[in-house]
Amino acid sequence: MALGLAGCGVSPGTEGMPPGADGRDVKQWACPSGVASRLKVITPPGTGPVIISGQLLGTDQLVNANGVLYFGTNFYDGSAVLWRTDGTSSGTTRVRTFPPSMRGPPRLGGLVAVGDQVFFELDDTATGNELWVSDGTERGTRLVKELAPGMDGVSLQHLTSLNGLLVFVRNVSLPAPTFMRREVWRSDGTDAGTFRVAVLPSDVEVRFTSLKVGAALHLFLSSEPHGTTLWRTDGTSAGTFAVKKLDARSTYVHHVAQAGNLGLFVLDDGPNDEVWTTDGTTAGTVRLESFGRSTSLLGVLDSSVYLATQSTDTKRLHVERVSLSGGGKTRITTLPNLYANLPDATPYLQRTTSSGGRLYFSMAIGGSGPAPRDVSLWATDGTTAGTQLLHHPLDLSDDSNSSLFATGDGSVFFSASKDGLFTEPWFTRGTPATTGQLADINPGTWGSSPDGFARLGSRVYFFASDETGEYQLWSTPSGIHCPPGAAPAK
Repeated sequence: MALGLAGCGVSPGTEGMPPGADGRDVKQWACPSGVASRLKVITPPGTGPVIISGQLLGTDQLVNANGVLYFGTNFYDGSAVLWRTDGTSSGTTRVRTFPPSMRGPPRLGGLVAVGDQVFFELDDTATGNELWVSDGTERGTRLVKELAPGMDGVSLQHLTSLNGLLVFVRNVSLPAPTFMRREVWRSDGTDAGTFRVAVLPSDVEVRFTSLKVGAALHLFLSSEPHGTTLWRTDGTSAGTFAVKKLDARSTYVHHVAQAGNLGLFVLDDGPNDEVWTTDGTTAGTVRLESFGRSTSLLGVLDSSVYLATQSTDTKRLHVERVSLSGGGKTRITTLPNLYANLPDATPYLQRTTSSGGRLYFSMAIGGSGPAPRDVSLWATDGTTAGTQLLHHPLDLSDDSNSSLFATGDGSVFFSASKDGLFTEPWFTRGTPATTGQLADINPGTWGSSPDGFARLGSRVYFFASDETGEYQLWSTPSGIHCPPGAAPAK
């Protein structure tokens, strides 16, 4: 399958050229049939459409609780099912089925694994949205505690596995003039072991971005009177406190990442985007660099953090490097934008991951509508010559981004296509020559729209729409090695 747009290295001599125009002809081969296989029909034909838990919010769809994957399916009649799988067809079973309801869809979501248990939120007719827990059995799947008696339910944020417990923020509605109180809670899955550990300051917003560093969850609290402050909690009263004031203004934090025991985040400080690092202490929370333009985190290689920054005319993305110990910034390269002469063709980052000493990221080019004009997959080893276009287009829809999943065996799985409309699972090992289509799960015009990749043992599991016309559970080996040696795709 020769693709004229298969990829090229980015260098000053090729910037702005169409991919492949430097004379290289990169061949991409598909894996042989059977590399990916369906594990189980979880949505009987005709019962869909189904919404997988986490699918709409972009959170984990498959969560690993000590060697068992859990997921939820939500149907438009208001019914929902909690599932578990050990990676075998016979071991993929319904844990508990929740009958149709006027609540939802989706009713079931927010899955978080803590040890052998999985916590989730369920919106039920009798209780409203509340916190539930499961040990993988129907009898052991139950309401943890009715935090808000009645049908209104609770509003929860930042559900995080921490020190063998679930730690989360609860939003409590209050009369004027306070309106809302934010509280830090912990749970071990029992009624008695689920309680409030701290009340956060009033008149603040808890931003939707959070960061887990070491044994603590870090939150960003912001308000006009108090500015923006980094807080941390380890699930105890004594361990919940303000770490450092980041800005005198109410501002936003975005593009968080982790590098070992360090956390990274970008603070939107008006005309500037500031890159910060934190180890959870006051002295260890420092600003590394400031950029006078939109900045996103790509990830960390060795002792440097890599970023994507927008050009001043907003029509190009620059790849830049900043040392984790400070000391200035270095521009690695500028990524081409073939649509720069068109209105609204602003490039922006969608997803990132890292594998085998490379950072992978998907770059979208905006359009006049909600859908992007183009989405491309890139990899960088931190050098100009080592920054390469691997494939495009990825998913061009306006309601989802292509998955990007590092398998842990040197490969990265993603969803892509030939025309951007109907995607199938693809893989790469970091170069155009080692990038290809993993499987053609739903041959023809519709594609399988694979999503929710997660690893268990030596296989990767994901959801895909196949010939049944519904989302089913599929799997493939994590360490695939095709190409070379595979037959060319037809």
